[in-house]
Amino acid sequence: MDQYHFLVGEFTKDSPFIPAAASAQLFAWFAQIGEPVERYGSKSGKVVKFSQKNYDKTLNAPDADGIELFSPRIVPPDEADETTNCDALAIYQPSVTLLLAMRASKLPLQQLFDAAASIPGLLDHCDYVYGYSETLGYGTGYARGYRQLDAAHPMTFGSGDPGNNWDAIKRKGLQYEHIRDVYPINTFSQSRLEALPPARLQALRTAMQTHGRCDAHDGKTHWFLSGEEQTAARADLLAHAMLGSHIDN
Repeated sequence: MDQYHFLVGEFTKDSPFIPAAASAQLFAWFAQIGEPVERYGSKSGKVVKFSQKNYDKTLNAPDADGIELFSPRIVPPDEADETTNCDALAIYQPSVTLLLAMRASKLPLQQLFDAAASIPGLLDHCDYVYGYSETLGYGTGYARGYRQLDAAHPMTFGSGDPGNNWDAIKRKGLQYEHIRDVYPINTFSQSRLEALPPARLQALRTAMQTHGRCDAHDGKTHWFLSGEEQTAARADLLAHAMLGSHIDN
């Protein structure tokens, strides 16, 4: 199945949702990656053809609680789920996450991150950002904390799922005692790092110094890893029981 690159941003607690600002940032991201917005998520929960007038009504409704934008369909609407029938999508829901996704053959993961980071304010409310590659269906569910099965990810029995595991950690209010996993791209705010228990924070700092490339600017620490570096760093941090996706709940 086709691979997509994902960038997920977990919002700070009580992060404000300012619809007009968030919408402008997402449209700027689509422009940055060279994709048009053709559809959006309506109040009914359906994905519908983009109309500026109708979109504005949805965006400005008193009960608006998020934004979903999609690039043009790849196949006719009756041949695929509308939410996964695209090359690019963006979801901004403070109660869940910021999710940006792009077909891997069209854009490298690092460029996806760079495009998002270049949009003023887009990542400002995120205290934890990570980038990974997956199939679109499973990867979208993973970002939002549930298992979305597809041909590459059939049902398994007797073992936890990385997406579900992190969701369980968050339901228990333990997310600040862990990080979700080790990814090719990892970004932490200073407050997110300082929330970790001291021993785990030291383990993470040691891993960042030992594996991959790490830099800090604008109050954020960015950690980038290749495949082998990611595997080695994950092994180091698993020894400290701090990777929430690997803790079955």
